[in-house]
Amino acid sequence: MKKYKKLLNTGIISSAVLLTTWGINKLIFLRAGMKDMLFCENRHQYSWRFGNIFYTKKGCGSPILLIHELKCTASAAEWKSLIHYLSKNHTVYALDLIGCGRSEKPKMTYTNYIYVQLINNFIKDVIGAKTDVITSGSSSNIAIMGCYSEPELYHRIMMVNPSSMKEMAKYPKTNQKTLKYLIELPLIGTTIYNMAASYGRIFKEYKNKILYPDIHMQKDVDTMYEASHLGGPSARYFFASERSYFTNINMLHALKKLNHSMYIIGGKDLKNIENTLNDYVTFNPSIETELIDNCKQYPHIEQAEAFASLCSIYL
Repeated sequence: MKKYKKLLNTGIISSAVLLTTWGINKLIFLRAGMKDMLFCENRHQYSWRFGNIFYTKKGCGSPILLIHELKCTASAAEWKSLIHYLSKNHTVYALDLIGCGRSEKPKMTYTNYIYVQLINNFIKDVIGAKTDVITSGSSSNIAIMGCYSEPELYHRIMMVNPSSMKEMAKYPKTNQKTLKYLIELPLIGTTIYNMAASYGRIFKEYKNKILYPDIHMQKDVDTMYEASHLGGPSARYFFASERSYFTNINMLHALKKLNHSMYIIGGKDLKNIENTLNDYVTFNPSIETELIDNCKQYPHIEQAEAFASLCSIYL
């Protein structure tokens, strides 16, 4: 009798823990969107085969497509300052990649090939013309591989602090596949995700990526936190793929073959940026590079006017 009573008590406690964990996770997702930082009146929707894609369109002139950093915290809001400048002379498109921000976040494995298809389809179906593309951080591999597969869609490519060639060449091994499996589990995975995408972690990471934290930093972090939690627990599927290197690709062969005009803009105070730029130029000597003073990972945020001036020269 004591044995059954012990088992019953264990079951009750376990159920209570699981229910409490579920409730906390639910509350986290609800509270993350309360400030409505990603509200946008200039909103459009592209119905793509894997899900609806959010994008904005502003200005008039030759088209420019802005692709945000390939992170669960990222969205087209990353480009808000730059859009103001570029839209004076260009038609500027900025989208939320599938699995990110305000776009749908389907339960699937996210790969570089998925994003290449998305960008190329978006250029053909929405923009409808040869396009200049500006990428941020780890999304550089999308533009490189997209241009390699369908070069007629691309005009010029500008990469902002692209990930190193070594980082992009990492691929899923046993440990990464196990991590992906755990993150995709219903309750455990959601808890892991909420810990990894907690407000404190996002704040710390963003602070380390900019040179001069200022009064706008709080709004940026609020926006990133909201972007990472829109769509509820299904947001963890992109995170699982990205952290497990499924979105990576060795783009060395493609980079060597491209004949398009390409530019890399780096934040001068970002660690190892000169080595990264040199590696890209080594494999494709036609790439032009420029460093912007007084910034790190996001020159288009910290030094938006200086960055826009370079865009007016190169694009």
